[in-house]
Amino acid sequence: MFGNKSKASMSTEPTVIGRGTLIEGTIRVSGRVQVDGQIDGTLLAEGPVSVGPSGSIVGECSAHELAVGGRVEGRVSVREHLHVAPNGVCRGEVRYGSLQVDRGGVLDGSTAHGEGANGDGASPVSEPPALSARAAGVTS
Repeated sequence: MFGNKSKASMSTEPTVIGRGTLIEGTIRVSGRVQVDGQIDGTLLAEGPVSVGPSGSIVGECSAHELAVGGRVEGRVSVREHLHVAPNGVCRGEVRYGSLQVDRGGVLDGSTAHGEGANGDGASPVSEPPALSARAAGVTS
């Protein structure tokens, strides 16, 4: 029953952390992640992560792409695109490849963009000036 799934079909199914669920500790995921509950700790995702309106991550989050519709606080490292949706909040030390903050979204903390976003230490998060923005459709 469970042994018949191929690796390809398993990788397309997202890992879902449902509303009302609290996970504490470190989570490592190779595919997509949908967070509608709460993570207190570390999320290390090789694929895209989506944080829904009821979702939150407090701690560390590393992902290929990150869409924030809820709340993410702590150290955030996004290799490609970070999108903060309306009513989304992203606070802390944030690294990203590219950035989109929709009207009503909040990006607050120290940020680094470009080469330092890949986590190689080339551009420490603490070097850039702090950015505090309640965006009005800012895209970089």
